[in-house]
Amino acid sequence: MKLLKLIRIIIIFVSVIFLNLTIPISFVNAQIRPFYWEFINVDIAVENNGDMLVTETQKYTFTGDYKNQRYRYIPLDKVKQITDVSVSENNQVISSDTGIENNKLWIRWEHSLNQPVTHTFIIKYRVVGGLQELGDNLQVYWKAIFPDRNSTIQKSRVTVIFPSELEEKILEYQSFGIPSEVKKIDTKTFEFKAREALPPQTELEVKITFPKGILNVSDVYLESSDSPPLFYDTPFYLFLQIGGWVAFILNLFLKKSSGGAYGGGG
Repeated sequence: MKLLKLIRIIIIFVSVIFLNLTIPISFVNAQIRPFYWEFINVDIAVENNGDMLVTETQKYTFTGDYKNQRYRYIPLDKVKQITDVSVSENNQVISSDTGIENNKLWIRWEHSLNQPVTHTFIIKYRVVGGLQELGDNLQVYWKAIFPDRNSTIQKSRVTVIFPSELEEKILEYQSFGIPSEVKKIDTKTFEFKAREALPPQTELEVKITFPKGILNVSDVYLESSDSPPLFYDTPFYLFLQIGGWVAFILNLFLKKSSGGAYGGGG
């Protein structure tokens, strides 16, 4: 058992070193992209059937020549499906391509890089089966501002609106990731506003909890609190830990395109 404890200490020590080395490198590399987001605002409207209508307003500012294809991807591991996707600019729907790759919904579109150097795109989509069930409650638990990107977001704001059936029924609301100002606008509207800019690999995630049995919800993601046994005190589990960190480190240095687990765009 002493040997197992020693190996654990070594794993933790090596992990801290690699995190301190690789995260600054990733951050510096991210700054070379010739654009940034002036803001990303996300509006989530929860419907009576539990669907979430998401509207992302993204304002890009380009500081130099760059490719004219933009993208957004959304993981599908905790939702049933995403439908009704559209991309628009200046109140006009523009052509976009969607497809599922590696259990992620990808949205891609092209635009002109001529003047003006700023573009504001509105991305809309319907999330089916995206509410999470935990005990006697349901949750909107959504990573609204995605972390997997190569440029900074100067400002961001997330607003969640519930149907009238949930007025005064919200049990808890909070945010994770970048420090945010959390505000209850009225009995069914909640706002989360980032207090600072979001560098690459940072996020804004919101969680709002309310009781089950009020909305007519049929599809939810069941959050399990039970953890299966994974041989925590055996050498086999330690080998799994080492393998996981090796894969993480290789992914940081060798990946050629964005592919994080929590959503991305660029």
